[in-house]
Amino acid sequence: MSDCCCSCRMDNKVDECPLCGAIGQLVSTETVRSLVTGIAISPGDNFYVCLVSDCEAVYFSDNTVIRQGSVTVPVGWKAGATPKYACYCNHVTEDQVISAVVDGGARTVGDVSRLTGAMKNGNCLLNNPKGRCCHEDIEILICRALGQ
Repeated sequence: MSDCCCSCRMDNKVDECPLCGAIGQLVSTETVRSLVTGIAISPGDNFYVCLVSDCEAVYFSDNTVIRQGSVTVPVGWKAGATPKYACYCNHVTEDQVISAVVDGGARTVGDVSRLTGAMKNGNCLLNNPKGRCCHEDIEILICRALGQ
């Protein structure tokens, strides 16, 4: 059984961000439609997410760049995002995850979930700007909090 809260999976197809040149990760058009306002999205568009913190682009396709101002949630990995969500479905912040480790003794994703409510009632495909489960992001935060 997986520790992941949803069954959404994307392949590792990549393209370059037109603003910063970084390699993006393919993201579902459903994710983009769910989180973006004011921009027409064609059914056949392939969108990628830019994971560079100081790049203004969040999503991009062959003919579109979607910036942070058009995304309905703060994009946690982008500079200046407030709050910085680790789990978008349950509004659990990075600070809450780190506190669960440092103050609450959490050592696993299950511990963090129990202490914070992260990864419960997930609909990651529509809520997380990356279009995937936050499991990996929470694991990274646990390692950071433990100084690993």
